[in-house]
Amino acid sequence: VLNEGAYYNRTTGNCPSGRNGATTACDFSTTGLTEEAKSMISDSKWYLGGTSSYTSSSNGLSSHFYSYERGAIVYSGRPTSFIGEIGLLYPSDYGYATSGGSTTSREECLATALYSWSSSSYSDCRSNDWLLYSSNQWAITPHSGISSLVFNVHSTGPVRNASADSAIAVRPVLYLDSTVEITGGVGTSSDPYTLGI
Repeated sequence: VLNEGAYYNRTTGNCPSGRNGATTACDFSTTGLTEEAKSMISDSKWYLGGTSSYTSSSNGLSSHFYSYERGAIVYSGRPTSFIGEIGLLYPSDYGYATSGGSTTSREECLATALYSWSSSSYSDCRSNDWLLYSSNQWAITPHSGISSLVFNVHSTGPVRNASADSAIAVRPVLYLDSTVEITGGVGTSSDPYTLGI
């Protein structure tokens, strides 16, 4: 859906909302992708492998999710990948994005199930992860055992799953084309990078 429609074409239209093909009016006429932005995005292979077991250190680490994502375990009949320009973050992206902190090191964070990151014992893991957001955000990874469940990064830190019709934020992810260069900025929130070809 992110590779077509209102967001992709920087227009208004109907966007998916809930189950069974339901839609709602949406307006991306000022926030959707510009033609210049689209020219900087590379087509990429997005992996759709999933899991149904992810709550312990024996099956829920960032490294486990990385393997699940690129694996062939999916709900019956579903694809294992697709080619497109826009996707969503992987749970492993979120896990690997932590720098850890003074109480819990990055290595300790990576040795802890992402499901457990809401615990006060792992506040360094989530608080020092640049991909944590103030709202729950969808991941691209589906649950492999229940057709209606998809993983998400919860605003309190853990990776969980939720029903696909839940009201959860969508943060598009993309890969830049190799011809793209940084043309300005220093990469901070007050002076972000600008890009050009």
